Amino acid sequence: MVVYDSEDEAERALLDARIDEGDLFEANLLQTFGPDTLAEARNRGFLPLG
Repeated sequence: MVVYDSEDEAERALLDARIDEGDLFEANLLQTFGPDTLAEARNRGFLPLG
């Protein structure tokens, strides 16, 4: 799983491009969750972009 920080403009642009290219919504491949920080996301096992 890849984590995008939607508050970061560059990462948000990458996410928007992936959504536009691959129909992530229709294929049910996009998920949101509630960690407030990327550090918290890493603690939950999510990998950073890149």
